[in-house]
Amino acid sequence: MNFLINMLILNVTSKVAHRIEQDWKTWTREVWIPKMLDTGLFGEFRFCKLMENDDEDGRMYVVQMYCDSEENYQTFLKEHDEVIRQEAYAQFGDAFISFRTVMETLH
Repeated sequence: MNFLINMLILNVTSKVAHRIEQDWKTWTREVWIPKMLDTGLFGEFRFCKLMENDDEDGRMYVVQMYCDSEENYQTFLKEHDEVIRQEAYAQFGDAFISFRTVMETLH
């Protein structure tokens, strides 16, 4: 990826119940991230655990998916987003909750 151009970052933050944490992390690494990359609309990712958060109800994780254009991001929303999102909820139900933000890199 060329980080000299402005990129969009789809930032997905998830709070994951302790009882599913290991299964959720494995599924995210082995299923969710590859499906996102297989769309051909994202070129790179970061998978992170938030370090300073209240862990009483679950841990917080962030996946950042890097997209090189607004057009590719809009294509993702129209063609892939709902199906991939529903697969996660079918797998884990309400044992996790996610929210999304979209960021633009600045140079």
